[in-house]
Formats: sequence, structure tokens, C-alpha cells
Amino acid sequence: MEQYIGDGASYFITIVACLIGFASAVGYLDILKTKKEEPKDE
Repeated sequence: MEQYIGDGASYFITIVACLIGFASAVGYLDILKTKKEEPKDE
């Protein structure tokens, strides 16, 4: 039973890590896009 809980926790942590990484990547790309657009606006 302990092994099952451990696997579940590891699986959950992996999913959360992926979501955080994906969100960070999207945010980073959004920042890059915004920086590229700034000179055009000014």
C-alpha cells in the first residue's frame, strides 16, 4: 500500500511539474513576443 501511495505522489508531482514548466514556457514566449512588438508601437 505504501508503494502505491508513493507512486501516486510521484505521478502527481510529475504532472504538476509539467504544468508549471508548460506555464513558464508559455509565459516566457509571451514576454519575448511582447518585447519584439514594443519597438513597433513606439
